[in-house]
Amino acid sequence: MPTKLGPHVLRAAPDISEYIQAGSAIAKFVDELGAAVNAPSGVLVIGRRYQGDYDAQLQKNSGKTPLEAAQQFIGDQKETYQMNPHVKYWEGHNEPVWNNDDEMGWYAQFEVERMRLMADIGLKCVLGNFATGSPDLALWPAFLPALRAAKQYKAILGLHEYSCPWMWWMTGKHQMDPNADEGDEGWTTLRYRKVYRQHLIPNGLGDIPLAITECGLDPMVGPQPPESPGGTWKALGGFWSRRDNEPDKADYYFRQLVWYDKELQKDDYVVGATIFTWGSYGKPWEDFDVAGTEVAKKLIAYAQQNPAKPFKYPEFDGEEDVDDDDITIIEGPRGLPRTQYKRTYVLLPPDASAAWARAAVEATWDKERYTVGNSADDAGIGDLNKRRVIAVNPQKWAGDQSLKDFFKQYYPGVKYKAVTAASPDELAQKLK
Repeated sequence: MPTKLGPHVLRAAPDISEYIQAGSAIAKFVDELGAAVNAPSGVLVIGRRYQGDYDAQLQKNSGKTPLEAAQQFIGDQKETYQMNPHVKYWEGHNEPVWNNDDEMGWYAQFEVERMRLMADIGLKCVLGNFATGSPDLALWPAFLPALRAAKQYKAILGLHEYSCPWMWWMTGKHQMDPNADEGDEGWTTLRYRKVYRQHLIPNGLGDIPLAITECGLDPMVGPQPPESPGGTWKALGGFWSRRDNEPDKADYYFRQLVWYDKELQKDDYVVGATIFTWGSYGKPWEDFDVAGTEVAKKLIAYAQQNPAKPFKYPEFDGEEDVDDDDITIIEGPRGLPRTQYKRTYVLLPPDASAAWARAAVEATWDKERYTVGNSADDAGIGDLNKRRVIAVNPQKWAGDQSLKDFFKQYYPGVKYKAVTAASPDELAQKLK
Protein backbone atom coordinates (compact mmCIF):
# COMPACT_ATOMS: atom_id res chain seq x y z
CA MET A 1 0.00 0.00 0.00
CA PRO A 2 1.24 3.55 -0.73
CA THR A 3 2.79 5.13 2.32
CA LYS A 4 1.23 8.17 3.99
CA LEU A 5 4.30 9.12 6.02
CA GLY A 6 6.76 11.94 5.50
CA PRO A 7 9.23 14.14 7.37
CA HIS A 8 8.69 17.04 9.74
CA VAL A 9 11.74 19.24 9.08
CA LEU A 10 13.15 21.68 11.62
CA ARG A 11 16.63 22.19 10.19
CA ALA A 12 18.86 20.88 7.41
CA ALA A 13 19.97 17.34 8.24
CA PRO A 14 21.05 14.12 6.52
CA ASP A 15 18.58 11.99 4.55
CA ILE A 16 15.77 14.57 4.28
CA SER A 17 15.91 15.02 0.51
CA GLU A 18 16.51 11.32 -0.02
CA TYR A 19 13.43 10.48 2.07
CA ILE A 20 11.19 12.96 0.24
CA GLN A 21 12.44 11.81 -3.16
CA ALA A 22 11.96 8.16 -2.17
CA GLY A 23 8.17 8.53 -2.17
CA SER A 24 6.98 10.51 0.84
CA ALA A 25 3.34 11.54 0.89
CA ILE A 26 3.85 14.77 2.78
CA ALA A 27 6.59 17.07 4.07
CA LYS A 28 6.36 19.89 6.59
CA PHE A 29 9.01 22.58 6.86
CA VAL A 30 9.32 24.93 9.82
CA ASP A 31 12.57 26.80 9.29
CA GLU A 32 14.30 25.17 6.34
CA LEU A 33 11.62 26.39 3.94
CA GLY A 34 14.05 26.74 1.06
CA ALA A 35 14.56 22.98 1.05
CA ALA A 36 10.94 22.57 0.02
CA VAL A 37 11.84 23.76 -3.48
CA ASN A 38 13.15 20.31 -4.36
CA ALA A 39 10.05 18.40 -3.25
CA PRO A 40 8.62 16.42 -6.17
CA SER A 41 5.27 17.33 -7.62
CA GLY A 42 2.59 15.36 -5.80
CA VAL A 43 4.12 15.70 -2.33
CA LEU A 44 1.93 17.82 -0.06
CA VAL A 45 4.30 20.54 1.18
CA ILE A 46 3.27 22.45 4.31
CA GLY A 47 5.01 25.46 5.79
CA ARG A 48 4.95 27.00 9.25
CA ARG A 49 6.71 30.05 10.57
CA TYR A 50 7.18 30.30 14.31
CA GLN A 51 5.30 33.28 15.73
CA GLY A 52 6.96 33.85 19.06
CA ASP A 53 5.54 37.17 20.22
CA TYR A 54 1.87 36.16 20.46
CA ASP A 55 -0.46 33.20 20.09
CA ALA A 56 -4.14 32.77 19.25
CA GLN A 57 -5.20 32.96 22.89
CA LEU A 58 -3.41 36.27 23.39
CA GLN A 59 -5.02 37.69 20.26
CA LYS A 60 -8.50 36.78 21.48
CA ASN A 61 -7.90 37.92 25.05
CA SER A 62 -6.62 41.27 23.81
CA GLY A 63 -10.05 41.95 22.30
CA LYS A 64 -9.23 41.46 18.64
CA THR A 65 -12.00 40.34 16.36
CA PRO A 66 -11.29 37.22 14.30
CA LEU A 67 -10.78 39.43 11.25
CA GLU A 68 -8.36 41.73 13.07
CA ALA A 69 -6.44 38.75 14.45
CA ALA A 70 -6.17 37.12 11.01
CA GLN A 71 -5.02 40.39 9.44
CA GLN A 72 -2.32 40.77 12.10
CA PHE A 73 -1.14 37.18 11.78
CA ILE A 74 -0.91 37.21 7.98
CA GLY A 75 0.61 40.67 7.96
CA ASP A 76 3.40 39.48 10.25
CA GLN A 77 4.05 36.35 8.17
CA LYS A 78 3.52 37.70 4.67
CA GLU A 79 7.20 38.31 3.97
CA THR A 80 7.92 34.64 4.68
CA TYR A 81 5.16 33.62 2.28
CA GLN A 82 6.56 35.89 -0.42
CA MET A 83 10.09 34.53 0.04
CA ASN A 84 8.86 30.95 -0.35
CA PRO A 85 6.39 30.93 -3.25
CA HIS A 86 6.96 27.19 -3.72
CA VAL A 87 5.03 26.53 -0.48
CA LYS A 88 1.28 26.76 -1.07
CA TYR A 89 -0.13 25.39 2.19
CA TRP A 90 0.55 27.23 5.47
CA GLU A 91 -0.31 26.52 9.07
CA GLY A 92 -1.68 29.20 11.36
CA HIS A 93 -1.26 29.23 15.12
CA ASN A 94 0.41 26.15 16.57
CA GLU A 95 -1.51 24.06 19.12
CA PRO A 96 -4.04 26.67 20.30
CA VAL A 97 -5.87 25.83 23.53
CA TRP A 98 -9.62 26.51 23.89
CA ASN A 99 -11.85 25.66 26.82
CA ASN A 100 -15.40 26.48 25.76
CA ASP A 101 -17.67 26.98 22.75
CA ASP A 102 -17.27 30.75 22.72
CA GLU A 103 -13.48 30.49 22.45
CA MET A 104 -13.66 27.78 19.83
CA GLY A 105 -16.26 29.75 17.87
CA TRP A 106 -13.89 32.73 17.81
CA TYR A 107 -11.07 30.54 16.52
CA ALA A 108 -13.31 29.00 13.87
CA GLN A 109 -14.11 32.46 12.55
CA PHE A 110 -10.41 33.40 12.73
CA GLU A 111 -9.65 30.44 10.49
CA VAL A 112 -12.44 31.46 8.08
CA GLU A 113 -10.93 34.93 7.84
CA ARG A 114 -7.43 33.50 7.45
CA MET A 115 -8.55 31.27 4.58
CA ARG A 116 -10.20 34.19 2.83
CA LEU A 117 -7.21 36.50 3.24
CA MET A 118 -4.75 33.80 2.19
CA ALA A 119 -6.83 33.04 -0.90
CA ASP A 120 -6.49 36.71 -1.86
CA ILE A 121 -2.72 36.18 -2.16
CA GLY A 122 -2.98 32.79 -3.84
CA LEU A 123 -2.27 30.58 -0.82
CA LYS A 124 -4.09 27.86 1.12
CA CYS A 125 -4.41 26.93 4.78
CA VAL A 126 -3.93 24.02 7.14
CA LEU A 127 -6.62 24.56 9.77
CA GLY A 128 -6.78 23.89 13.49
CA ASN A 129 -3.29 22.54 14.17
CA PHE A 130 -4.50 21.19 17.49
CA ALA A 131 -2.24 19.36 19.95
CA THR A 132 -2.47 15.65 20.78
CA GLY A 133 -5.68 14.82 22.63
CA SER A 134 -7.23 18.23 22.04
CA PRO A 135 -9.57 19.94 21.74
CA ASP A 136 -12.18 18.24 23.87
CA LEU A 137 -14.47 16.27 21.58
CA ALA A 138 -17.46 18.31 22.80
CA LEU A 139 -15.91 21.50 21.35
CA TRP A 140 -15.75 20.30 17.74
CA PRO A 141 -19.26 21.50 16.76
CA ALA A 142 -18.13 25.07 17.41
CA PHE A 143 -15.27 24.60 14.92
CA LEU A 144 -17.47 23.27 12.12
CA PRO A 145 -17.99 26.70 10.47
CA ALA A 146 -14.28 26.73 9.60
CA LEU A 147 -14.49 23.22 8.16
CA ARG A 148 -17.56 24.14 6.10
CA ALA A 149 -15.56 26.96 4.54
CA ALA A 150 -12.60 24.62 3.99
CA LYS A 151 -14.08 23.13 0.83
CA GLN A 152 -14.47 26.55 -0.76
CA TYR A 153 -10.85 27.46 -0.04
CA LYS A 154 -9.37 23.95 -0.53
CA ALA A 155 -8.07 23.91 3.02
CA ILE A 156 -6.84 20.92 5.02
CA LEU A 157 -7.47 20.03 8.66
CA GLY A 158 -4.27 19.67 10.70
CA LEU A 159 -3.87 17.65 13.90
CA HIS A 160 -0.98 16.36 16.01
CA GLU A 161 -0.90 12.76 17.24
CA TYR A 162 1.73 11.47 19.63
CA SER A 163 1.76 8.65 22.16
CA CYS A 164 4.15 7.02 24.64
CA PRO A 165 5.70 4.49 25.22
CA TRP A 166 4.34 2.89 22.00
CA MET A 167 2.61 4.42 19.00
CA TRP A 168 -0.40 2.19 19.64
CA TRP A 169 -0.76 3.03 23.33
CA MET A 170 -4.28 4.33 24.18
CA THR A 171 -5.72 2.75 21.00
CA GLY A 172 -7.90 -0.36 20.94
CA LYS A 173 -7.30 -2.53 24.01
CA HIS A 174 -4.06 -0.76 24.95
CA GLN A 175 -5.67 1.24 27.75
CA MET A 176 -5.02 2.04 31.40
CA ASP A 177 -8.18 0.09 32.19
CA PRO A 178 -7.47 -3.52 31.10
CA ASN A 179 -11.19 -4.02 30.44
CA ALA A 180 -11.50 -1.00 28.12
CA ASP A 181 -11.46 -1.29 24.35
CA GLU A 182 -11.58 1.64 21.92
CA GLY A 183 -11.81 -0.62 18.87
CA ASP A 184 -9.95 0.91 15.94
CA GLU A 185 -9.88 4.35 17.59
CA GLY A 186 -7.59 5.92 20.17
CA TRP A 187 -7.32 8.78 22.64
CA THR A 188 -3.97 10.10 21.38
CA THR A 189 -2.96 8.34 18.15
CA LEU A 190 -6.00 7.44 15.98
CA ARG A 191 -8.03 9.99 17.92
CA TYR A 192 -8.78 11.62 14.58
CA ARG A 193 -11.26 8.81 13.87
CA LYS A 194 -13.35 9.91 16.83
CA VAL A 195 -13.38 13.46 15.47
CA TYR A 196 -14.46 12.42 11.98
CA ARG A 197 -16.98 9.81 13.05
CA GLN A 198 -18.61 11.85 15.79
CA HIS A 199 -18.61 15.28 14.15
CA LEU A 200 -17.33 15.67 10.60
CA ILE A 201 -18.97 12.72 8.85
CA PRO A 202 -22.45 13.29 10.39
CA ASN A 203 -22.27 16.92 9.23
CA GLY A 204 -21.30 16.13 5.65
CA LEU A 205 -17.66 17.07 6.18
CA GLY A 206 -16.09 13.62 6.19
CA ASP A 207 -14.21 14.29 2.97
CA ILE A 208 -12.21 17.24 4.32
CA PRO A 209 -8.56 16.17 3.87
CA LEU A 210 -6.61 15.56 7.07
CA ALA A 211 -2.89 15.98 7.65
CA ILE A 212 -1.28 14.75 10.87
CA THR A 213 1.37 17.46 10.89
CA GLU A 214 3.30 16.02 13.85
CA CYS A 215 3.47 12.43 15.05
CA GLY A 216 5.78 10.17 17.01
CA LEU A 217 6.58 9.30 20.61
CA ASP A 218 6.48 12.13 23.15
CA PRO A 219 7.15 11.68 26.88
CA MET A 220 4.82 14.61 27.65
CA VAL A 221 1.77 12.69 26.41
CA GLY A 222 -0.18 10.74 28.98
CA PRO A 223 -1.47 8.78 30.68
CA GLN A 224 1.23 6.15 30.38
CA PRO A 225 1.37 2.66 31.86
CA PRO A 226 2.91 2.58 35.37
CA GLU A 227 6.04 0.78 34.22
CA SER A 228 6.80 3.28 31.45
CA PRO A 229 9.94 5.40 32.00
CA GLY A 230 8.71 7.98 29.47
CA GLY A 231 11.01 9.40 26.86
CA THR A 232 11.33 9.62 23.09
CA TRP A 233 12.32 6.62 20.97
CA LYS A 234 15.99 7.25 21.79
CA ALA A 235 15.36 6.85 25.54
CA LEU A 236 13.02 3.86 25.44
CA GLY A 237 15.48 1.21 24.23
CA GLY A 238 16.10 -0.35 27.64
CA PHE A 239 12.39 -0.43 28.47
CA TRP A 240 11.48 -2.04 25.15
CA SER A 241 14.25 -4.59 25.54
CA ARG A 242 13.07 -5.62 29.03
CA ARG A 243 9.34 -5.31 28.43
CA ASP A 244 8.93 -6.45 24.82
CA ASN A 245 12.15 -8.34 24.14
CA GLU A 246 12.96 -5.76 21.44
CA PRO A 247 16.69 -4.97 21.72
CA ASP A 248 16.88 -2.86 18.52
CA LYS A 249 15.16 0.43 19.39
CA ALA A 250 15.56 1.90 15.89
CA ASP A 251 13.93 -1.10 14.24
CA TYR A 252 11.17 -1.27 16.86
CA TYR A 253 10.36 2.42 16.47
CA PHE A 254 10.37 2.05 12.70
CA ARG A 255 7.89 -0.84 12.95
CA GLN A 256 5.67 1.24 15.23
CA LEU A 257 5.63 3.99 12.58
CA VAL A 258 4.74 1.40 9.95
CA TRP A 259 1.87 0.21 12.16
CA TYR A 260 0.61 3.80 12.31
CA ASP A 261 1.04 4.21 8.56
CA LYS A 262 -1.03 1.11 7.86
CA GLU A 263 -3.82 2.51 10.03
CA LEU A 264 -3.73 5.83 8.17
CA GLN A 265 -3.97 3.97 4.87
CA LYS A 266 -7.41 2.68 5.89
CA ASP A 267 -8.89 6.21 5.83
CA ASP A 268 -9.09 7.85 2.42
CA TYR A 269 -9.47 11.34 3.88
CA VAL A 270 -6.02 11.15 5.53
CA VAL A 271 -3.39 12.73 3.28
CA GLY A 272 -0.45 11.81 5.48
CA ALA A 273 1.50 12.26 8.69
CA THR A 274 4.85 13.94 9.31
CA ILE A 275 7.28 12.26 11.68
CA PHE A 276 8.67 14.60 14.30
CA THR A 277 11.40 15.35 13.59
CA TRP A 278 14.26 15.63 11.08
CA GLY A 279 16.97 18.08 12.16
CA SER A 280 16.93 19.91 15.50
CA TYR A 281 18.05 22.96 17.45
CA GLY A 282 19.57 20.86 20.23
CA LYS A 283 17.75 19.81 23.40
CA PRO A 284 14.98 18.73 23.67
CA TRP A 285 14.38 18.39 19.92
CA GLU A 286 17.47 16.29 19.30
CA ASP A 287 15.90 13.54 21.42
CA PHE A 288 13.22 13.18 18.74
CA ASP A 289 15.53 13.52 15.73
CA VAL A 290 15.62 10.58 13.32
CA ALA A 291 17.86 12.20 10.67
CA GLY A 292 21.01 10.21 10.00
CA THR A 293 19.85 7.24 12.09
CA GLU A 294 18.86 3.68 11.26
CA VAL A 295 15.23 4.81 11.57
CA ALA A 296 15.75 7.18 8.65
CA LYS A 297 17.43 4.51 6.53
CA LYS A 298 14.56 2.11 7.14
CA LEU A 299 11.95 4.77 6.35
CA ILE A 300 13.70 5.60 3.06
CA ALA A 301 13.74 1.95 2.01
CA TYR A 302 10.11 1.59 3.09
CA ALA A 303 9.05 4.63 1.01
CA GLN A 304 10.92 3.30 -2.02
CA GLN A 305 8.99 0.06 -1.74
CA ASN A 306 5.66 1.78 -1.01
CA PRO A 307 5.74 5.18 -2.75
CA ALA A 308 2.89 7.53 -1.91
CA LYS A 309 0.10 8.51 -4.24
CA PRO A 310 0.38 12.10 -5.49
CA PHE A 311 -1.66 14.53 -3.43
CA LYS A 312 -4.71 15.91 -5.16
CA TYR A 313 -7.37 17.91 -3.40
CA PRO A 314 -10.68 16.02 -3.57
CA GLU A 315 -13.35 17.02 -6.04
CA PHE A 316 -16.64 17.90 -4.38
CA ASP A 317 -20.11 17.85 -5.90
CA GLY A 318 -20.56 20.63 -8.42
CA GLU A 319 -16.85 21.35 -8.73
CA GLU A 320 -14.71 20.76 -11.78
CA ASP A 321 -11.45 19.02 -10.97
CA VAL A 322 -8.72 21.36 -12.22
CA ASP A 323 -5.12 21.97 -11.29
CA ASP A 324 -4.13 25.38 -9.93
CA ASP A 325 -1.98 25.96 -13.00
CA ASP A 326 -5.02 25.52 -15.24
CA ILE A 327 -7.20 28.12 -13.51
CA THR A 328 -8.19 31.03 -15.72
CA ILE A 329 -8.64 34.38 -14.01
CA ILE A 330 -11.94 35.90 -15.11
CA GLU A 331 -11.98 39.66 -15.30
CA GLY A 332 -15.14 41.53 -14.38
CA PRO A 333 -18.11 40.55 -12.21
CA ARG A 334 -18.85 36.89 -11.48
CA GLY A 335 -21.98 35.14 -10.27
CA LEU A 336 -24.45 37.66 -11.69
CA PRO A 337 -28.05 36.61 -11.00
CA ARG A 338 -30.14 35.42 -13.94
CA THR A 339 -32.76 37.93 -12.81
CA GLN A 340 -33.00 40.27 -9.86
CA TYR A 341 -34.67 39.02 -6.67
CA LYS A 342 -34.86 39.94 -2.99
CA ARG A 343 -32.92 37.81 -0.52
CA THR A 344 -33.23 37.68 3.25
CA TYR A 345 -30.55 35.59 4.95
CA VAL A 346 -30.99 34.44 8.55
CA LEU A 347 -27.38 34.37 9.76
CA LEU A 348 -26.96 31.96 12.67
CA PRO A 349 -23.95 32.30 15.00
CA PRO A 350 -20.93 29.98 14.70
CA ASP A 351 -22.01 27.74 17.58
CA ALA A 352 -25.65 27.29 16.51
CA SER A 353 -26.91 23.71 16.58
CA ALA A 354 -29.34 22.11 14.15
CA ALA A 355 -32.19 23.05 16.51
CA TRP A 356 -31.60 26.73 15.77
CA ALA A 357 -31.60 26.08 12.02
CA ARG A 358 -34.85 24.10 12.25
CA ALA A 359 -36.47 26.91 14.24
CA ALA A 360 -35.49 29.48 11.61
CA VAL A 361 -36.77 27.35 8.75
CA GLU A 362 -40.05 26.45 10.47
CA ALA A 363 -40.71 30.10 11.33
CA THR A 364 -40.05 31.54 7.88
CA TRP A 365 -40.21 28.90 5.17
CA ASP A 366 -43.92 28.64 4.34
CA LYS A 367 -44.47 32.40 4.09
CA GLU A 368 -41.10 34.00 3.31
CA ARG A 369 -38.67 31.31 2.05
CA TYR A 370 -35.77 32.96 3.90
CA THR A 371 -32.28 31.56 3.37
CA VAL A 372 -30.82 30.06 6.58
CA GLY A 373 -27.12 29.52 7.20
CA ASN A 374 -24.10 30.52 9.27
CA SER A 375 -21.68 31.96 6.71
CA ALA A 376 -21.35 35.74 6.82
CA ASP A 377 -19.83 35.68 3.34
CA ASP A 378 -22.75 33.71 1.93
CA ALA A 379 -25.12 36.14 3.61
CA GLY A 380 -23.56 39.21 2.01
CA ILE A 381 -22.40 38.11 -1.42
CA GLY A 382 -24.34 38.60 -4.64
CA ASP A 383 -25.08 41.35 -7.15
CA LEU A 384 -28.63 41.81 -5.88
CA ASN A 385 -30.52 45.05 -5.52
CA LYS A 386 -31.99 43.96 -2.19
CA ARG A 387 -29.95 41.95 0.29
CA ARG A 388 -31.05 41.72 3.91
CA VAL A 389 -29.26 39.94 6.74
CA ILE A 390 -30.96 39.03 10.00
CA ALA A 391 -28.04 38.34 12.34
CA VAL A 392 -29.01 36.06 15.22
CA ASN A 393 -27.09 36.68 18.45
CA PRO A 394 -24.40 38.71 16.68
CA GLN A 395 -22.40 39.01 19.90
CA LYS A 396 -21.25 35.44 19.18
CA TRP A 397 -19.30 36.88 16.22
CA ALA A 398 -17.17 39.01 18.60
CA GLY A 399 -19.83 41.70 18.86
CA ASP A 400 -22.73 43.24 16.98
CA GLN A 401 -20.74 46.26 15.84
CA SER A 402 -17.95 44.00 14.54
CA LEU A 403 -20.38 42.00 12.41
CA LYS A 404 -22.10 45.14 11.20
CA ASP A 405 -18.73 46.63 10.21
CA PHE A 406 -17.87 43.38 8.39
CA PHE A 407 -20.84 43.78 6.05
CA LYS A 408 -20.21 47.49 5.64
CA GLN A 409 -16.61 46.85 4.60
CA TYR A 410 -16.94 43.73 2.43
CA TYR A 411 -20.57 43.71 1.29
CA PRO A 412 -21.82 47.30 1.12
CA GLY A 413 -25.52 47.68 0.47
CA VAL A 414 -26.61 44.91 2.82
CA LYS A 415 -29.53 45.86 5.05
CA TYR A 416 -28.51 44.60 8.48
CA LYS A 417 -30.76 43.73 11.41
CA ALA A 418 -29.74 42.07 14.69
CA VAL A 419 -31.95 39.67 16.64
CA THR A 420 -31.12 38.21 20.05
CA ALA A 421 -32.73 35.04 21.32
CA ALA A 422 -32.01 32.78 24.28
CA SER A 423 -33.44 29.65 22.68
CA PRO A 424 -34.57 28.27 19.31
CA ASP A 425 -38.21 28.72 20.38
CA GLU A 426 -37.64 32.39 21.15
CA LEU A 427 -35.92 32.83 17.79
CA ALA A 428 -38.89 31.28 16.00
CA GLN A 429 -41.27 33.68 17.71
CA LYS A 430 -39.16 36.71 16.85
CA LEU A 431 -38.76 35.69 13.21
CA LYS A 432 -42.51 35.17 12.89
